Amino acid sequence: MTTRSREARLLYEQLRALEQQAREARRRAGCRYSRREVIQALAKPPYGRRVGDQRISDWVPTRDKEPKVPSDRSSDDVLALVRLWSSWAGESVNERHWRNLLEQAQPVRVPRTVPAGPGRSVREFTDPFTLEVHEAIDGGGASGLPLLPLYVVRQHDRWLADVVNGLVARSAGQPAGSLAVLVGESSTGKTRACWEALNLLPPDWRLVLPLVPSPAEALIAALPGITPRTVLWLDEIHRFLSGDQGEQAAAHLREILNDSRRGPLLVLGTTWPALWTALVKPRKDGDRRDPHAQARALLTGKHYRVPDAFEDTDVPELRRLAAADLRLQEALEQGEPGRITQYLAGGRALIDRYETATALQRALIESAMDARRLGHDTHLPRILLEASIRHYLSADQYDLVADGDIEHALAELSEPTRGTRGPLTPVTFREPGGPRVLTDDIGLADYLDQHGRKERRTKAPPAGLWDALVDHAARDSLIALAEAARDRGHLRIALQLLAAGVEAGVPGAAMAAAQFLEEEEKPDEALLWCLPLAEAGNVAAMGRVAGLMEAIRPDVAVAWHRKAAEAGARYGWLYAGILLRRAGGFEEAEFCFRHAADAGVHGGHGELAHLLQQEGRTEEALIHLQQEAEASGGYAVVETAALMRQRGDSGLTVLAWLLSRAAEEGRTDSGGIPWAEHALIRHLAMDALLRSRLRSLADEEGQDDAVRRELTVLLEWVEELAKGDRREKDADTPEALRQQGHLAEALVLYRKEADAGRRDAVAQVAALHEQLGKPSEALAWYRRAAEGGDPEVIPQIARLMTAAVGPDETFDWLKSCADHRGEEGDPDQRSAVAELLRIAGRTGEALAWLRRVSQTGDPYAWRQFAELLEAAGHLEDAQGMRRYGWEPCGEISKPWSAAPPTVHRPSHVRTAGG
Repeated sequence: MTTRSREARLLYEQLRALEQQAREARRRAGCRYSRREVIQALAKPPYGRRVGDQRISDWVPTRDKEPKVPSDRSSDDVLALVRLWSSWAGESVNERHWRNLLEQAQPVRVPRTVPAGPGRSVREFTDPFTLEVHEAIDGGGASGLPLLPLYVVRQHDRWLADVVNGLVARSAGQPAGSLAVLVGESSTGKTRACWEALNLLPPDWRLVLPLVPSPAEALIAALPGITPRTVLWLDEIHRFLSGDQGEQAAAHLREILNDSRRGPLLVLGTTWPALWTALVKPRKDGDRRDPHAQARALLTGKHYRVPDAFEDTDVPELRRLAAADLRLQEALEQGEPGRITQYLAGGRALIDRYETATALQRALIESAMDARRLGHDTHLPRILLEASIRHYLSADQYDLVADGDIEHALAELSEPTRGTRGPLTPVTFREPGGPRVLTDDIGLADYLDQHGRKERRTKAPPAGLWDALVDHAARDSLIALAEAARDRGHLRIALQLLAAGVEAGVPGAAMAAAQFLEEEEKPDEALLWCLPLAEAGNVAAMGRVAGLMEAIRPDVAVAWHRKAAEAGARYGWLYAGILLRRAGGFEEAEFCFRHAADAGVHGGHGELAHLLQQEGRTEEALIHLQQEAEASGGYAVVETAALMRQRGDSGLTVLAWLLSRAAEEGRTDSGGIPWAEHALIRHLAMDALLRSRLRSLADEEGQDDAVRRELTVLLEWVEELAKGDRREKDADTPEALRQQGHLAEALVLYRKEADAGRRDAVAQVAALHEQLGKPSEALAWYRRAAEGGDPEVIPQIARLMTAAVGPDETFDWLKSCADHRGEEGDPDQRSAVAELLRIAGRTGEALAWLRRVSQTGDPYAWRQFAELLEAAGHLEDAQGMRRYGWEPCGEISKPWSAAPPTVHRPSHVRTAGG
């Protein structure tokens, strides 16, 4: 080990000079100075560091001896010492400067023989702002304050610490990695909490921050090289798991997290609640797509909700630290109660600047807000904002915008407010060790971004903004923007955005356009977009072409499915086999099914088994059906048990096999239908001899009492099932009591279930109140059920509430409740309310409401608008709406061409950050 003597000497000289300044300042103030005083001060807030005299003497010797370089583990102690001396000397602290000094002074270590993985040592990340931790207000220019405000450990920090410490303590061979995502509103302290968690990691851990060329692409590229003891920093994790490559990134990350050779691996993420909901929301029955299946599987159960405000239990520690940090003191005294982190990040000041901005400044901010809420990435091209502002100003206001006014407005908006970033700031980047590079992109402050999403959610973006997005949006945002346009029924604009993506060379844009056109029932046009790609060797396009051909040319579809399978899309074997079997080509179908089974395709063995059964080859069929059941479970378990019985296997043989399947099903519970358990019960119900033998087993002398009880209950249940008269066993369940006419007793039990959180019990309580002649209580409970997300109670509320307060107030409340549920990602109530308005003869009101709802991005509203038009007899308008959508101004779109563009890259299309 060698020493960087020059850097170490520089650190020592600056520490010695700072101590001398502190000593002289104390003496001028009439205060004593000694190392003992220093040690005592360091032990108290805001420093809270126990540093011995010997260690300080090692770093800054008082006699003629060689100073020792503080180890990297001592860096926090040294920084606390620097802050204390600076405070006494009346100097401000440049913490980045001192961290750099400490890092540069460290001894040069001989590299290990094992090559390091991607990223850099966590100890090299000394600047929290490079990891997007929010800068804080400046505390009125007070000196001696640390770079970040003193930190209050809260409940989400303890949860995160448990994750990190548990991972660090794991031994080899245990699960490879842990994912922890903090979910909370803007400026609630999510990223700061992750930054603090890095201090829990040993110094040999590395941190990977994948961002370029796009977050998802960078993550996919980084994962193959991930080595043990790595942190993946996925701040704003939705950026990595959304878009065209988001699902691929999520699937790869799931694989890496479960690879024991890569562990321990820590993945830290943050996101906003609405964006989290979009990633984990389950697919609903009838949805044609499941765009976040992999992300949902990756993220579910891996998050902690960061509260918007400090809990009462956090306040004593907050007050204690505020005595030593003027920023915390100011946030306590002047901020909204509990909203400390928002005040520190300058949230209130940003809102004030927005609300008092000039017309031009406000136009710039609102165009950025709208572009972001429509799906544009955080880096907004300046030319996009400049092209958009005319649509946010009146004609007179726009005519008054002179040369240089936009430049001046952006410069003013980028000015910091008390140390925190302004509303709109230029985007810069810096490679490690390199200079800061200014880009042509603009960033909207996070707090204003979220404020815009809330306050402008029901405002329709100007039509001209969509045109500006088509012309000037960053290429990596075009697919997401197209999705937002489609959700609002702007089908023409959605296709224009995808065409711009194709012209810009965005991966997946042409396939997204083909999928969009297919789902909008334009298969011929969809084929125009994907056939050239398929012919050029694009495997995904081959599968899309095959799917489009299935209904009109199944023979051509088979050829494309096989071509895709041979190119690596193994499911093509399964789809080709199904088409061939349907056409009577059993021999070729068997060939395809065997390839699918050999490739491990889910359903491959099962489809082959069905084909073999069809041909009377039962023994072969059973072999493949068992393989399907043992590999994938599901309904194949039921079919295998039936075929085993059909072959003549004994009841015990089938039972033994089913027990092993049920045990496996219990170990890997996925929340789906328990088919193995179902098959086991049905098997017992069908075999009286087997039940008799099991009953004898239960009655054996010496049998374990618990086993005897479980077997007895099971056999009684199966006996009733076998007789076909299985009924509710417990006569005192709430449903049984209701059926027997004991309504009051049933009400008591249902209410207990409702209070315990069983959602469907709330509506049952409401119905019982109504049966008991208590309409006001029934209405209150129906409203509670609606607020909890139950769309089935909307007609009951309308009926009871109309009788109580009249239709106007009733529908106002119903629309408000449905809007709230829609914002939570549950649009079903909106559909129910619109239908009730139509039935009540208020079709115009229903149409106006659906038009407004559509502006929020509800993907069902514009389609229901078309249904109401049809119900009202406007057949031509309804047909035009369904086929072509509508324009942002609310007019039904005129017919438009869905032909793909001639691919070239126009000069106006830009990449994010470039």
